[in-house]
Amino acid sequence: NHKKSVQHLWKTLTDNGSIYLGNYEGWYSVRDECYYSESELVDGNAPTGAEVTWVVKEPSYFFKLSDYEDKLLAFYEECPDFIAPTSRRNEVLSFVKGGLRDLSISRTSFKWGVPVPDDPDHVMYVWLDA
Repeated sequence: NHKKSVQHLWKTLTDNGSIYLGNYEGWYSVRDECYYSESELVDGNAPTGAEVTWVVKEPSYFFKLSDYEDKLLAFYEECPDFIAPTSRRNEVLSFVKGGLRDLSISRTSFKWGVPVPDDPDHVMYVWLDA
């Protein structure tokens, strides 16, 4: 069952300290289903051109992606052929070296989706299990 599998993944990530509860505030694009920092906006819109609105202090669970920056860079160094072609490898390296931010992985503003285990006010972003 998909729902049970995703909830198991969530519990595993929580148990190993990779998920924490915090608050998110920032620019959000409904079309992109993505938050953007001020520095990412282009002429007041998302980099994709989509409109953004300011979201103030929405509770959210976060995945500690920032904990994986050094591990990913070491892996890419040890396995240079893991990403191909070289041009794409260079893009990924540049992105990771630019600093990985923790990702908001839950929402409270809608109910469709897989419920967060032990917190019925939150549902998971669909992409977490992708």
